[in-house]
Amino acid sequence: MSTDERSRPRTLAEALRTWDDAALGRVLQQRPDLATPIPADTGQLAARATTNASAARAINRLDEFAVDLLEALSALPEPVTLDALAAGVGQPVDVVRPRTKELLALALVWGNEDDLRLIRAVHELLGPTPAGLGPVTTRHFGDLDRLIEEAGPDAREVLAKLTWGPPTGSVEKADRPVTIASARTPVERLLARGLVVPKDANTVVLPRQIGLHLRGGRVLASTRPTPPPLDGKTVSIADRAAAGAALDLVRLVDRALEQLGTEPPPVLRTGGIGVRELRSLANKAGMEEQVAGAVLEIAYAAGLVAAVEVGTNELWLPTGSYDDWLELDTSHRWAQLVVAWFTGLRAIGLIGRRDTGGATAAARERLINALAPDLERLLSPEIRLLTLQALAEAGPGNAPTTEAVTTWVAWHRPRRGGQFRDDLVEWTITEAALLGLTGLGALASHATAILKQEPTADDLAEAIAPLVPAPVSEFLLQADLTAVAPGPLVRAVQDELTVMADIESHGGGGVFRFSESSVRRAFDVGRTSEQLHKWLAEHSRTPVPQPLTYLIDDVARRHGVLRIGTASTYLRCDDEAVLTGLINSNLPGIRFRRLAPTVVVSPSPPDMVLARLREAGLAPLAETFDGVVQVSMAGTRRGEPPRRRTSRDFVDSPAELTDDQVRAVLEKIRVGDRIAAERPDELVGEPTAPAETITILTNAAEAGTRTWISYVDHNGTASERIVEPVRVADGWLTAYDDQADQPRTYALHRISTARPVEN
Repeated sequence: MSTDERSRPRTLAEALRTWDDAALGRVLQQRPDLATPIPADTGQLAARATTNASAARAINRLDEFAVDLLEALSALPEPVTLDALAAGVGQPVDVVRPRTKELLALALVWGNEDDLRLIRAVHELLGPTPAGLGPVTTRHFGDLDRLIEEAGPDAREVLAKLTWGPPTGSVEKADRPVTIASARTPVERLLARGLVVPKDANTVVLPRQIGLHLRGGRVLASTRPTPPPLDGKTVSIADRAAAGAALDLVRLVDRALEQLGTEPPPVLRTGGIGVRELRSLANKAGMEEQVAGAVLEIAYAAGLVAAVEVGTNELWLPTGSYDDWLELDTSHRWAQLVVAWFTGLRAIGLIGRRDTGGATAAARERLINALAPDLERLLSPEIRLLTLQALAEAGPGNAPTTEAVTTWVAWHRPRRGGQFRDDLVEWTITEAALLGLTGLGALASHATAILKQEPTADDLAEAIAPLVPAPVSEFLLQADLTAVAPGPLVRAVQDELTVMADIESHGGGGVFRFSESSVRRAFDVGRTSEQLHKWLAEHSRTPVPQPLTYLIDDVARRHGVLRIGTASTYLRCDDEAVLTGLINSNLPGIRFRRLAPTVVVSPSPPDMVLARLREAGLAPLAETFDGVVQVSMAGTRRGEPPRRRTSRDFVDSPAELTDDQVRAVLEKIRVGDRIAAERPDELVGEPTAPAETITILTNAAEAGTRTWISYVDHNGTASERIVEPVRVADGWLTAYDDQADQPRTYALHRISTARPVEN
């Protein structure tokens, strides 16, 4: 064996020991799961890196070409040179070299360009037939071309079908031993020559050596070292269209949650909101059912909606955070929704689909509801990020097709999700349009802020602020009993206007229509005609139209002529003729009895009497027992924001390490390596007697020498340390070690072994 061969690492652990801190730091940053818990030394780091779970996490984040290189390394006989690897994937060496270095830096491959080796976990994860090649056979074939030629043309056709996989084929069971002389069928001729081997009685498999030979040394038929193109169309108003969608989203969330607070739907037994309740909410809030589900999910992710116990029922209600959200400016309200969606685990596109992952057949048949707990998918944030990165890669003003984006994402994550990954891409594109991150299919310029390392709502709000019109406090009153807002209204103005007018259309500002019922609604909540006239004159850029003035005055004259109380219910009126006409009106289901010329009572409850009177065209005004006008508004209730989960809550997706954390881990590993290097060779595993332990430590303290100890802490965890004893007394050892600047104390009865270390 040459000196170079003896110096080459024989294992991944030996290879890692030759790495400097910068290289080890990179692998820890790219594979943060290796640092939890902190490895004792490089050997433990290597052992953890070669586990199937850790290797799978790393492979699942590789792109298609990197996986192709791993497939080729798994299929080719070791040791694999860089030239052989390049030939196996059909790419130039200059293209393969940098990508191979990336795999070496990830510790999925170790060695050098003349001796590349996969860790065993990668072989196992890629399966027994990498790149569609069969198992390796130990048979020596000699001249393969001659053997294939002798098998005949029909046998070569069979080989052609098996060449590019799958490498197995079904055959009829032979009723006799097959030799070259007795072979009659094409498969029998191949079996006789060892060109295929039996897997079982009815299956044959093409050996890997034969497959590679038939492929001309290529492992894969084709490879793509770069992502596929993002073809599409060019748009010119992407930013404006996206900003309009962003404003619409804020309004949709506001309308949906106001409706939710007024008429809270119940929480289903299995969680979520029922289909009928969602449809009713969508109709009342003026949006499509699918959009309503997405809006509720986005609000839920932002902590604006929660399930709240009210008495014996559990209802969906806005949270206190919703009131705080209303106090923000439009840019920050939008940004808060986007960040919550982007980092959340909710797969909104699953709403209305069958639960294919259910444990039972009945569970798989049920539909997934909005706000249901089973909408969380760990893959969601990762695919959202990749989808938006694809749109950003297409360039400003370019709108790639959904198929192009799906292919681009699949190239970057070929081993993640399959069809569900493709569905997530399509859903993300749809949701990005709803959120105002894209306009006409192109990524808006303000949406690039979400692609930062750790995006914040402030970053997004700052990016979209120039495109958001400033809120206005004035509107335009028109003679057709409408008010037109030239822009988004200040919250207080909008709330007051919606009390006296109905929202007719939404847009940059909105159109509000006044009617008899809407004006009466304002009177019902305590407004007076004088207050309405004054407020409208103060906030309208145009004079108050005469038709609107007449409408307010006419409703005011009739409003409150009747006052309703409880007797069960009483009605009083200064005009006796009105009460006489009411008694003679025979309202359905209501009976009246006159108590005085100006007072009548009814046994029916006040809410029923009030409804019947309004149906009859009257406008009674409710009052309390002492005659005070009773102001009533739809009650709003609030719940606590739900605990929001992100991908960092899961072990399979550990958080990235900071530079300080990487340095701390490296320091622990290097200390462990030094301890392992200085471990005494004799009797390391055998415990020393207590008296001998005390003697060794006392002598070391006197001489100022270093000592190797095996220590078991109070949790029962054993560790090895190199210490410099200072004092041994009262059952305790006081000593310095390599991991601390201050002396530490160790219980002597927990030191199982102690050995002097040569300085």
